[in-house]
Amino acid sequence: RAEWARRHSVHTADALAWALHRSGRDEEALRYARRATATGYRSAAFLHHRGMIERAVGDHRAARASLTAALRLNPGFSPLGAREAKAALKDLEAGR
Repeated sequence: RAEWARRHSVHTADALAWALHRSGRDEEALRYARRATATGYRSAAFLHHRGMIERAVGDHRAARASLTAALRLNPGFSPLGAREAKAALKDLEAGR
């Protein structure tokens, strides 16, 4: 939060979104994830984070769209992140 107060960048918004998500504060995290992806800056990692947060708040349609966009943009954006995105998409398609 201190960094966000100093610098309103997409990178800071994404980092704060992911930290809030990992702390279980998904509703708040989603606001920052949306900011990180709203400018047109293209980052598969940002889209992955947004998709995982959308999934956590129960917005499965948006989560599928964000996770699919992340993998289309760069299928190998992160070994762990790409696996996580693929697994989440599989679960979403199965209704979980």
